[in-house]
Amino acid sequence: MNYLFPERFQELLANSSITYDELIKKLGIKSRGTITKYANGTIRNVSITTICKIAEIFEVSPVWLVGWTNDKNFKIEN
Repeated sequence: MNYLFPERFQELLANSSITYDELIKKLGIKSRGTITKYANGTIRNVSITTICKIAEIFEVSPVWLVGWTNDKNFKIEN
């Protein structure tokens, strides 16, 4: 299984009207540099909380975001 978070995060950023500043505020992080490091894969240990927040902001599945499925809207059923 490939770790696809950086690639998929870049895709979301490229196809969204959300600005870096808006994303920083919504994620509660301190710098644009962190967003860039997520997108280019420099930060590989992105917390599950952050992944879930990003998925919520962009209205995609966190499971898709990390590369465990190709279905952007995948829902885990109980």
